[in-house]
Amino acid sequence: MRTLVRASIGVAAVLTGAYLAGCQRYAASTPRTVHEGDNAGNYERVFGEPPPAEVSVVKSVVVTYSSRPGVVTTDDFEFELLVPRVWITRTIEKYSLGTGLLPGEFERRKSGAKPWYAPEPADQYGAHRDMSSVGYFHLLVDRDPVGARFRVFVSKH
Repeated sequence: MRTLVRASIGVAAVLTGAYLAGCQRYAASTPRTVHEGDNAGNYERVFGEPPPAEVSVVKSVVVTYSSRPGVVTTDDFEFELLVPRVWITRTIEKYSLGTGLLPGEFERRKSGAKPWYAPEPADQYGAHRDMSSVGYFHLLVDRDPVGARFRVFVSKH
């Protein structure tokens, strides 16, 4: 009986692995649209409102995914913004962001990002991220202000 149970568990593990691998390919092949060039439109697409007067959207890219049965997706994005300190504080509160990144997280994020995204070494930014185990949402704040505003990089992947 134990042999039968072990064999059943082994078969179930193999089938589950094959199923999940198929799901990953299915999800990865979900049609997507890349939105670049309309910085104000991208800001509104992600944040649900036009950029406030005190916010300058320097660069942006948003990737939206088509609806597909069995695949739950949300937009991926990268922004370079010039913002006042109050915008940073509101964003940290709104998205319940914690301070700091996990080891290697900065490098992993940059490896899949646009070349303009956070071009300085990691120690040049104050780093904030959502507190999920994956850390999908990042806010990187340049330590040196540009006048009364800060250069920030916001991304979700």
